[in-house]
Amino acid sequence: MESSELLSVTNQFGQPVGLPLTWQPVSAPQQHPLQGKHVQLVALNVRQHGSDLYQAFCAMPNPGMLWTYMPYGPFNDIEAFQSWLESMQKLPGAYFYVLQNPGRQALGQFALTAIDTNNGAVELAHVLFGPALQHTTAATEAVYLILEHVFRLGYRRCCWKCNALNAASQRAARRFGFRYEGLFRNAMVVKGRNRDTAWFAITGEDWPALQQAYQAWLTPENFDSNGVQKQSLSSLTGNLC
Repeated sequence: MESSELLSVTNQFGQPVGLPLTWQPVSAPQQHPLQGKHVQLVALNVRQHGSDLYQAFCAMPNPGMLWTYMPYGPFNDIEAFQSWLESMQKLPGAYFYVLQNPGRQALGQFALTAIDTNNGAVELAHVLFGPALQHTTAATEAVYLILEHVFRLGYRRCCWKCNALNAASQRAARRFGFRYEGLFRNAMVVKGRNRDTAWFAITGEDWPALQQAYQAWLTPENFDSNGVQKQSLSSLTGNLC
């Protein structure tokens, strides 16, 4: 709803107030597997996925580039990486998912955090895609699967936050349909440097149109015989966010 429409909703004193809602708190997300055609989302298990994720995130040329804007990493060896991964798995109120290819190889991760069941809000965070997952249909399908799960549960809002200097993350957020909401200046100190945080979000009102955009993009007819997209997701979501 546009701000002008919101201003037309007033109380008995003529003051603008929010829309009345028939609202019940929602359930916490469930970490059962989410299956797509190109990717499967499963709950993080360090013993099962640690080695694959180390290969995906750390065993590549210039691995530090993946970690520049993250508040942790890079890691010099698999022991340090798995120790960090275990600490992530134990974070209270965080649901970590591993992104597996059809061969069950772990290629990436993300998490649902800041889960507020009373108000129906959640954050998609700790997004790390290894090089083999970046810019793939599987990566986009994974984001679709988790968003579909969140909004099917009745959540009203899913946000995406990133370092304001992380241009790639901002492009990804917009491509995935997250709408830019603003900049939190001097929000954090990360690795001894100032971090301004850019905020993006998708709301429950946004989701039906975005869901159709994702489904249209993911349909086999949108790809040629070489797997090249005919219509970009950005062209489908750009006018929606």
